[in-house]
Amino acid sequence: MLGEWMSRDKPIRGVCMNSVGCLIFCFFVAVPSLAMIERFILVVSASAPISLRSWLTFAVQLGYLLALLVIGGQLFTRIQSLRFRLGGWTVMTVLLLLLMAFLVVYPAADSGRLGFYSDRDEAIDVAVRQLVVGDHPYRCKAVSGVHDGCPDSGNPIAPLPGALILSAPFVLTWGGSAIQSFFWLAVFYFASRRYTADAHLASLHLLLLMALSPVLIAEILTGGDLIANTLAVTSLVLLALGARTFVPWLVFGLLLGVALSWRAHFLLIAVPLVAYHLRRGEIEKLLTIGLAAAVSFLAVTVPLWYADPGAFSPLLVQRRFDEFSHLLPHGNVVVVILAALLGAVLGRRAQTNRELLVACGMTLILPFLIAVTLNSISLGRPTFLFFGWYAMSSLFLGTLGAFMMAADRADRAPHHA
Repeated sequence: MLGEWMSRDKPIRGVCMNSVGCLIFCFFVAVPSLAMIERFILVVSASAPISLRSWLTFAVQLGYLLALLVIGGQLFTRIQSLRFRLGGWTVMTVLLLLLMAFLVVYPAADSGRLGFYSDRDEAIDVAVRQLVVGDHPYRCKAVSGVHDGCPDSGNPIAPLPGALILSAPFVLTWGGSAIQSFFWLAVFYFASRRYTADAHLASLHLLLLMALSPVLIAEILTGGDLIANTLAVTSLVLLALGARTFVPWLVFGLLLGVALSWRAHFLLIAVPLVAYHLRRGEIEKLLTIGLAAAVSFLAVTVPLWYADPGAFSPLLVQRRFDEFSHLLPHGNVVVVILAALLGAVLGRRAQTNRELLVACGMTLILPFLIAVTLNSISLGRPTFLFFGWYAMSSLFLGTLGAFMMAADRADRAPHHA
């Protein structure tokens, strides 16, 4: 059974010593961070020969993996043995320091002075402003550094309408959506603290992620919306799963549906959630949350699609596997089926709520692992760009489940004087 395998100790001398939960934690952290390292090396060594860049990337990635496994393993063995307790004040202090760094780094990154270019927060900012004045947001394009107006050239706007609704308060008050990651980090901390019923565990998990996951910090400081999207979905899943009565199920289900209308691949988490609750016979909870999420997802998504189906760019932009049709025909359909099958098996075999979180994380990360593989084959060399960065979608669900398992094993382990 999945639960038996995931709860069993797997001693590995010197690396992730206490359980397989540590390896799962490091796996979810490593994949998107390897992509970030590759992107960083590509930017800072743009003038170097390709062969030198490749060897440098490999060396830094290998060093990071070894450090992650060793440091992660050492920290995991001490999860419950810390003499001091962490809480909300510690997390808020770290977030405040990170916010100060954001206020310095983001303007430089947004201007392109750091050599990094992205149009993800720009796409949301432009779309929200168009929606507010009553124009169709998807008739505009996204251009790096352009946050208003309606550019007629650039990349299609990719986020679904739910992203515009959830981002609108930040665009209209602060002037842009990039800062919303801090709000969602606070919401996630509250949700994980409530879900685990352990402020120390929730604090340690978030701080450990910040220390070991450079892609998380990079995404926050550059204003990318993927981290906000991931945190919003993860937080609402945790709040919905942790609720015990009809009204919270309904409220969190409705909010979850809006958050799912951001990037379509997050819909895959429905599969392990359904499989898990069906096996446990929790039909009322499943139907309430599921129907509420479905109704709100359709309510915020369909009107803009119906208003102009031809301009609704998310349907085309989020079909990432079309570019690998020469390697995997009907790739979008095949990958969805494979991820759904994995989610159904893992969700049904999950014995505890922490194993369910890992099942959700595995379901979300599979499409990006396949994309990384296909992209590497297509380019003729190993690469985590561009798809590895999007594996961040599974970061918080997968690592929190693994963290809870490791902490549980530490609690049940015999203590020696």
